[in-house]
Amino acid sequence: MVKKKTQKVRFHRGDKRPGVLEKKLKYKVEMIKEGRKILWHVLETPTDNVVAKHFFEEDAFKLMKFQNKYKVFEPNGGVPKFLWSTL
Repeated sequence: MVKKKTQKVRFHRGDKRPGVLEKKLKYKVEMIKEGRKILWHVLETPTDNVVAKHFFEEDAFKLMKFQNKYKVFEPNGGVPKFLWSTL
């Protein structure tokens, strides 16, 4: 006789499965002039948060390409607020 497994988690009436994040994160680079300086901002869409500010364009593009390729923060809904650029 096959022994039946008992479920260890108890479900209650009205419980639902967690939803799937529908937002797809994308990153882009924009040139911004702040005072007399020209800075390259890495922006996260659809939240439009400034993830990083770089003086060199190559550094900003390197970060953008990495984030678009691996999507590290997509399960969290974006980069956490404490990691945003504060320059």
